[in-house]
Amino acid sequence: MTKKRAKRPNLPQEALERARAELRGDIVETPVAVSTNNNTGAVKAKAPKASTTTTFSRRMPTMEELHAEYDHVMKDLRKLVVVSGLIMVGIIVAALVLPAVLG
Repeated sequence: MTKKRAKRPNLPQEALERARAELRGDIVETPVAVSTNNNTGAVKAKAPKASTTTTFSRRMPTMEELHAEYDHVMKDLRKLVVVSGLIMVGIIVAALVLPAVLG
């Protein structure tokens, strides 16, 4: 059998570089697209978009915001830990008591 290779994203290198630049917080400018006119054969450059701001609008939430938003998840996890602990204690007690009772 052949070795399994790690899956790599099927994206052009320009898209990967643009994504990395956005992650770093750099301003990403859109490249100028070049097209040819079929009638005259002249090369025209399309104007870039007027926006010079960054292309992403995500912001990192603060820890307080995360705690406020996911408080119900933490409560549910605490309940699951308590219930699973009780079940484990019940299994251990049953393992110790049942052999003595049954024989």
